[in-house]
Amino acid sequence: MTLGLGALSWLIGDILWAAGRDIPQFVLWWGAFLVLTIAGERLELTRLLPLARSSRVAFLVPVALLFIGLGLMEWRLIGVSLVLFAAWLIRFDIARRTLYQKDLTRFSATCLLAGYAWLTLAGLLAVWFGLQSYGVHYDAILHSLFVGFVFSMIFAHAPIIFPAVLRISIPYHRIFYVPLVLLHVSLALRVASDLTYWGSGRMWGGALNAAAITSFLAAILLSAAHARIQSEETENRVSATATPVGRTT
Repeated sequence: MTLGLGALSWLIGDILWAAGRDIPQFVLWWGAFLVLTIAGERLELTRLLPLARSSRVAFLVPVALLFIGLGLMEWRLIGVSLVLFAAWLIRFDIARRTLYQKDLTRFSATCLLAGYAWLTLAGLLAVWFGLQSYGVHYDAILHSLFVGFVFSMIFAHAPIIFPAVLRISIPYHRIFYVPLVLLHVSLALRVASDLTYWGSGRMWGGALNAAAITSFLAAILLSAAHARIQSEETENRVSATATPVGRTT
């Protein structure tokens, strides 16, 4: 149901876009698509945990508030729903437990929890500033949501989803933390610059956001290339040491 509502949000956003509405009037419908899709996927994983039924029912509260806020185009109500989504995910997501694991499992959990922090901030900013049409506060809210939250989710899932979809090996490497840290530090610079009206800081924050995303993609590609080279070298060694068919000892 959550994923279906996410798809519906995307459709409504597209319809409003096609109807010629201004971007601030429908961009949060697109944001709702991403929030509901990610939250629905994380909700599914909570089946691995012994959660009470009341905990799952509580998940419906931010879903309802989100759609009411979108229908009324009330950014403060949407902000409350984002904060409640983040609170639910921080409290019940399996990431709180997998954070104490190792390697890729810990990296993914770190990305997830950092993303929930940005979702919280996006909600708080929306509650504080209310309806925005462009400007620095608008910029801070959207980047906290679309860069801080969404790209944290992408960083968390890319090393897992890419191998499954593309059928290639992408071994975990600690270098993945470099673009992750750069993403959050640069976004913090951008949002802080928005709130203090510092134009140069905002510009550098945006440029470093792009550098963080690009460097993460590069790290993924290099990891995949290295894994392929190692695999080919292993196959060559096995072939070189194998006994030819029909040869006697």
